[in-house]
Amino acid sequence: MGGTVSPYQEELEQYKSQLRALRPAVGSIVMNCNPFTLGHRYLVEYAASRVERLYIFVVEEDKSIFPFADRIELVRKGTADIPNVTVLPSGKFIISSLTFTDYFGKSELQDRVIDPSMDVTIFGEYIAPALGINIRFAGEEPIDNVTRQYNETMARILPKYGVEFEVIPRKEQDGEVISASRVRKLLETKDFNAISQLVPPTTALYLKNKYAEK
Repeated sequence: MGGTVSPYQEELEQYKSQLRALRPAVGSIVMNCNPFTLGHRYLVEYAASRVERLYIFVVEEDKSIFPFADRIELVRKGTADIPNVTVLPSGKFIISSLTFTDYFGKSELQDRVIDPSMDVTIFGEYIAPALGINIRFAGEEPIDNVTRQYNETMARILPKYGVEFEVIPRKEQDGEVISASRVRKLLETKDFNAISQLVPPTTALYLKNKYAEK
């Protein structure tokens, strides 16, 4: 068989590329959402407009301010009106203590070179084919050096597995990037008016119920 195909290997690869171009666009985003903000919502809206089906993996590891059960519920409520979105737990093999321990110590590792290649390779080799994912999206990262290196690793490795990688510019409000850390900072003073400008109504209600009387 190998001897028969090899003279036509280049032509076969070209044909495979043509067939891949006919596949439906299936995308994915991996998010921690601590908590879910309008910045996250913007990334989801953009990605969902580019694909037929979008899978959102919410980081399942419970090492965030907000517990996983609450975070994934906020994502589900905050994207319920987007019909081609499916929200899933990330499990043990997408941004977990098994595959990417450094993610959970980001604040202490900003000046370090990190290696998230194991996490990205598992996604490309096993997760993406299981769901037919051929494009992964991520928000650009101008501040967090660990996440920026993760994005760079995805850009380098994922195409080897036939998965396109696209970075989406972050949404801003009043000239500042909308981020979960910005929301958490505002929670310290219980500035729910300012918070309501940064999160969907479902997240705002959750935060008021959780923190208003504390």
